[in-house]
Parts: sequence; C-alpha cells; structure tokens
Amino acid sequence: MRKYWLLILLAFTGCKMVMAQSGVRSVSEDSLRAYFGKWSVTQLAEGGRIDAIRQLDEEVVLCATRGPHKGKLFISEDKGLSWRFLAQPVTVDITCIAETGRRNEFYILTGTAEVWGTIDGGKTWAHLKTLLPNNRNRQKYAASYAIMYTDQGTLLVTDTDSDGGHIYRSSDKGKTWQDRGAISHNALYRLERTGNGIVVNGWQGAVYKSIDDGVTWNKMQQLTDTALFATEYMGMSVVLQADQAGKVFRSRNLGYEWDSVAHLTGAADDFVNIGYGAAYYSTYTERKEVYLTIDYGKTWISLGKLPTQENDWLDHGVRLETADSIITLSGTHKGFMLRTAFHKSRLAQELDQWNNTKTSIDPSRRLNIPHEAIIGQLVDVNALNEPEDIVVHRDFAYIPCRDGNNVAIIDIRNPAKPLLAAKLKDPDILDAFSVAIEKDYLFVLSMTNAMVSVYRISNPGQPKKVAAIKVGGEGSYLQTYRSNYTRLRKIVVQDGYAYVTHSSESKVYILDVKRPAAPAIVSSFHTGDGAFAALVHHHTLYLAGYGPGSSVITVDISDKKNPVITDRIYDPVTLKGTCALAIRGQYLYVTAYNAETVWSLDIKDPLHPKVVQSISDVHMRGPGRIAFFGDSAFVLNSVNNSVAIIRTNKEGRMEMETFLQHPLLKRVYGIAIVDNWLMLAGREAKSFMVLDINKLKR
Repeated sequence: MRKYWLLILLAFTGCKMVMAQSGVRSVSEDSLRAYFGKWSVTQLAEGGRIDAIRQLDEEVVLCATRGPHKGKLFISEDKGLSWRFLAQPVTVDITCIAETGRRNEFYILTGTAEVWGTIDGGKTWAHLKTLLPNNRNRQKYAASYAIMYTDQGTLLVTDTDSDGGHIYRSSDKGKTWQDRGAISHNALYRLERTGNGIVVNGWQGAVYKSIDDGVTWNKMQQLTDTALFATEYMGMSVVLQADQAGKVFRSRNLGYEWDSVAHLTGAADDFVNIGYGAAYYSTYTERKEVYLTIDYGKTWISLGKLPTQENDWLDHGVRLETADSIITLSGTHKGFMLRTAFHKSRLAQELDQWNNTKTSIDPSRRLNIPHEAIIGQLVDVNALNEPEDIVVHRDFAYIPCRDGNNVAIIDIRNPAKPLLAAKLKDPDILDAFSVAIEKDYLFVLSMTNAMVSVYRISNPGQPKKVAAIKVGGEGSYLQTYRSNYTRLRKIVVQDGYAYVTHSSESKVYILDVKRPAAPAIVSSFHTGDGAFAALVHHHTLYLAGYGPGSSVITVDISDKKNPVITDRIYDPVTLKGTCALAIRGQYLYVTAYNAETVWSLDIKDPLHPKVVQSISDVHMRGPGRIAFFGDSAFVLNSVNNSVAIIRTNKEGRMEMETFLQHPLLKRVYGIAIVDNWLMLAGREAKSFMVLDINKLKR
C-alpha cells in the first residue's frame, strides 16, 4: 500500500470559479480552495476502483472495490487515517455496502445482484440471496447498485431493470425477500435517507419516496429526462440530486418538491456532505471536476480535478461526524481514498463568514457564555440529530429529534454530567416534533405520521409504549412549506386532556387522555388561520398560527366538546411566523419568527388579550421558544445561533438586555429552565447544554 499526502492547493492551481445558474458568489476562490482542498490521499487499489464506502461505528469505516480489484474490502479503524485489507468475500464487483450501526454486522451488494452478510466483522460470510437470475439492464450497467439497512432493521435493494427498476425488501436480515415490484419505468440507482423517509433515484429522472420503511413508494417529481445518479441528504430538510447532463436539483422540504439550481460541466457521479451546508460534488465525464457548495446547494464553485491521477474522479464518499469534528472519506475510480477533516466550530464560523450570514452579534451586544457558567454538556450525533424542543420531568430531559425520528431521554440528576438514558425510536414517531408529559406518561407527536404515541416513563431509561392514536389526516398543500407533510405540530397536556395542533388542516384536536392507554378524540375545530404552537392556561387555550397564519388565537375550552374561539389578533407583518407562547403572571408573551418580534399581551381577561408592547432588534433573528427566570425572558434565535435575554416588568413591558452565543448553540431550537439551570439544545450542533444562570455575567 502506498500512501501520499498532498496539498490540493498545488493540484488545483489555475482552477477557475464557475457560476451556477442561480448566480455568482463573491468569495475568494483561493480561500475556499485552501480550506476545503486539504486532502490526504491514500492509494488502496492500484488501477481502481472504490465505489462503495460506509461507516460501521464511530471509528471504523469500510470500503469495497470494483474493476481490477473487484470484490475486495478494506477497513480503517481510525476514521480513515490508515487502512488494511480485510477480506475478499466475492470475485465480482461490490457496488454498495449496508451498515447496521453494529461494528461486526454489515452487508454487501454485488453488481450481479447478490446479497452477502457477515456478523463477525468480515471473518465469515453468508450468501443471502441472488435477487436476479440475470442482468436486466440493456445498457450494460451493473444489475444492482444500492443496498440499505433501515432504522427499522429492514434491508432494501434496488435493481437496474430497464423495463422498470424494482425494490426488494427483507425484514429478517436477508433470510426471506419480497419483490415490491417496479417502482419506476426505468432502472433504479441509489437509496438515500432523508429525515422522515427514504428516497430513490435512477434512469427515469424522477425521485420516489417511502415513509413506511420501504413498503410503499410514491413518485415525488419528474426532475429531468436523463438519468439521476448523485443524491445526498444535507440535513435541515435539504436534499440534492444531479443528473447525467450535469443539472443539479435541490429540495428544501425532504424531497417533496424540487428546484433546478445549476447546470455544471460533466455528468454527475456523487455528492459528499461536508456539513453546515457545504458539500463536494463530482463528475465523471469531460474535465472530471470536483465542485463545492457552501450554501446547501444553491450555488457551486469548481475546484478542478482530483490530486491523484489523470482521468480519475471521485466515485463515492461519506461523512463522519464526531462531537467536535467532521471528516469526509471519498473513494475514486483509480483506487484512491481522499480524506478531509474539519473542526466543527471553525467550519461553522468560516461558512457563516463566506456566506455573509452575519450570525456573530456585535461584542457590545452579546455575552459569550463564560466557561464557568457551562455546568454540563452532551453532544450525540445520533441521539440528538436535529433536536426540536426540551421538556423536563423529574430530573430527566425529553428531547424530540426530527431527523433522528426519536426522543432523546437525558438523565440530568447530575447537571454537570448529563447522560443519555434512552433513545426512544418507534415507527409511529417518524419526524418527532413535540412531546408533553403528565404524571408518569410521555406523549410524543409525529408530524409526518399524524400520530400521537403514549409511553409510560416511570422508568425513564426504559419507556413502555401503551397506546398510539391517529390524529387527523394528510391535510392540504401549504404553499409556505410547498407540501402537506407538516401535519401535527404541537401537543400540550393538562388535567387529562391533550391539545394537538394540525398545521396542514389548520385545526386543533382535543383528546381525552385520562386513561393514557386509551386516548380518544373528544372534538376538533378549525382555527381559520393556521395552527402551530399551543398553550393552556386554566380554561383558555392560546394558539400561535405560524403558517399560513400570522395571529394569536384565544379559545374557550371550558366545554371540551364545544371549544369556542373568542378572540383573534391578526397582523400579517409583525406577527408573521408566530411560533411560540409563554405566560408570566398576567401576561402572555409571543414570538414571531419571520417578523423578528416579541409581543406581550395582557390576559387579565383571559379570553380577550390586549396588546401591551411588541419589540424587535437587529440582532434578534428567528425568535422562537421562550422560557422565564424571574423577570428575564430567554428567547431562542435560531437564525443567528443566539439566546436573547429580555427584561420584563410588572406591567408587561419589555427591554432588550443582551444575547448569549456559543458554538454549541448552532441553530438553537430547544430550551427549558428548571431552578437556576438553563438547558439548551442546538439543532445543527446536535448538542445539549446546561448553564447556571446565576453565573452569566451581564
């Protein structure tokens, strides 16, 4: 094995910036090349070809070969720094690997549609199935290109049948298989996880999606009339696809609708997600260039050719994420492995500067959280995958995570050492968006599935499911989200009743949950203006209508079977994106995400609030959830990764005091205050922090 350490700066000399169709980026070409082109290069298979690579656990990565060294597996046990030959279980091309999250159990797919598996780290192998008796692709491509092990433990495989690509499904680790039939009218290519589901692309030029673990598939959109090869989920609901003609497509809503964003030189091969909106994109024809995006695929810059050999290109790559670093590993057509490594906090900072997002608040207005105020912290890239909220109950924090489709349960009995007690996963909580707790029961809301699931949490480390109930349906298409998948949004529970908002129906459902094992819908009503956040105060329900509404709605819920809307404050400008509610004393506080305002309302007459004040600030960008400590309101600002501290008085008046910032607050989304502990969750940072409010020097 020969190993080369090269600086991409040398190889990319003379490269020129390329304009995407969406515009020109005024960023120093040299600075981008120097930062994102610090490749280390290792030759694993002289002559090629590495087109399959997967991460097996936190440290271990596996890659496989096609071409001259077909059927070989190489393994790295130090995040791609060094490699060794592992095994050659087959003598044909290996086109894909399926990882399970367990170091010793993984599966391979061959170009002849054979599935093989190992449970001892590759020492021994079992031939599980040959899915096709012969190759059905008339263009002489491989018979099969994609295998995936889903979160539910299901194996999925695609084929390249020219008369319609099939998907094969095994729910018993390859012992038996079911052919789900032709999903497309042409061959299928890659499978890709996308938050609340799985997408597949292929020669038809269309994208298909499943949200039920591969049982059923629906066509999302016809993107092009040429083959789609490259596919990548970027996080934050963004998916990228590119075709054989070099056109790049982008979805900002998990693959439901797409926009054409660029037309670049060369046919698409693969994307490699770097993180925080940055990604590599490779082409395998013409100049065989690598491109770079730093804004979630909206614009692209050419980095030139690979620093390996002439006519080489990047075949397939993966992203490894740790608590503080991001590593990319990419195999090439000529048998090389390329590696880059980035410190997460610096990467986020550099990208903010290059994108001119101005997330850093002026030092005179911000308080960098002092080290002594950080009592405890936890970063978990799997359990805290895009946290949405925080609810604390009996020294445990319950955090719904959208991308992870789970609830992270964190033990905070010792705030200095928060520990993951459980990672609650369930097919019924796909796209976990909100949680509520009453007594010993946890209620989890699934946005996409329109389900409310109930778990007994007398032992928080071992939640026991007792019920699940469907609440509403798919609803209507919302232009705000360009889809209807934003269904259930928020749940609050009080005195044996649950109040559930349904965004795409613009409705609220009231459930009787006095018997948690048998929840029942009591009534529902239209809000007329969207339904997002909810808050119960005695016999009054307050609602915030994020989209399509821009309003605060008051509902008399004295009679649960006959709720009555009693008042509505509507302002399409300064209440646009109303998304969070909190009460202190006789005042209701409301945030408007898109209007970048915070409102206070007098609720002395609970059914008829009166506006006291609304405030805004140039540094308050994307205000969200609110929590109180004494007379201080802590307001999340997810757009510029900060927490605003607003001083309030007995008359409901507000005054902006300062802003908290820290790298672990990247896209801060969750907040809770218990005693003097301020708990925060960063959606992009995948973090949980515990701060001592008394040690925040203002």
